Amino acid sequence: MRVFIINAYEDRKEKYDDERYEIFPAFWWEDIEEEQVAEYHFRHNARLDYRKKVVACSLSHQAVLGKIINEDLKDVFILEDDAIIEKWDRLKELEGCKEFCYIGGQINAPLMKDFKKFEDIKDSVRENFCKGINVIDPKEFRLAHACGYFIPNKRVAQDILSNIPNCKKERAIDTEYISLQKKGKITKFIYPAIATLYLPEAKKGFSYSTYKLLDDQWLY
Repeated sequence: MRVFIINAYEDRKEKYDDERYEIFPAFWWEDIEEEQVAEYHFRHNARLDYRKKVVACSLSHQAVLGKIINEDLKDVFILEDDAIIEKWDRLKELEGCKEFCYIGGQINAPLMKDFKKFEDIKDSVRENFCKGINVIDPKEFRLAHACGYFIPNKRVAQDILSNIPNCKKERAIDTEYISLQKKGKITKFIYPAIATLYLPEAKKGFSYSTYKLLDDQWLY
């Protein structure tokens, strides 16, 4: 078992002072070239610094998947550096899981335009979740964010990586994963979340303005 933290900010390392965490150096957004940005799709008014951060984040996640493939790693947990694991014993709940499985994230409406309306029914959606591994129903909800997920082996990592991008131009990594939910390539999540947000840092993230993080997403 390996637990990788995709880390971009030096001041975020302190909370990972635990030998069970392994720091995976992220791509730094200021090093991203505009030619790389041009390969991605963004809303028309997205700032250049935001675009570079999205690209850096996506490349970092793909680099971890590449490491799993190249080194034939098994039972790998991938977290972003604004997420933490508080109950390590719960990682055992993924024993025997043979596919990609979210261990943290945020449930959202199937369509982004319904984001605000979905907030009113989110609790009723959660009522259908059971403790343990659940199945994503892309007609009812999608799982956004890529703050924590499980990859069992290199075959699964390769299958995910080979399906990116899902369109002509690549998108943010969580959007790519949402597309794979719709295609039935990503179908599982564990409930309640094992990887929860460390809010003091999550609220500084470049996507906070979009998702308005109000809690640690223990209940997604």
